[in-house]
Amino acid sequence: MLLALASGVAAALAITSQVPSALIGVMVALALMPPLVVFGLMLATGQFHAALGALLLLATNVICVNLTGVLTFRLLGIFPRNWWEAERARRATRRALTTWLALMTILIAVLILELAPGR
Repeated sequence: MLLALASGVAAALAITSQVPSALIGVMVALALMPPLVVFGLMLATGQFHAALGALLLLATNVICVNLTGVLTFRLLGIFPRNWWEAERARRATRRALTTWLALMTILIAVLILELAPGR
């Protein structure tokens, strides 16, 4: 999860600082590919409980990459160049943050229920 959070920040910083786009792909692939591969392998071998765990990790990483990317852009003060697009951008940012935080909350609740004792 920390790797996914760092990947989101690195991707946003790479986009804003004109770093080669290969860095973005490597960081995101590093966060997303391992749980996706494990999910596929576990699903193919019929280990559905393990596949669910890998799928939950993949969902967590996708949410973390997006959430930290949006937050990084917000903290850097990245805004549209045209004043008439500013309000639309603010609404989109609020909507994105709300969506990703809600999904993260739901995912944390699912993980807590999945890891609860006696399960």
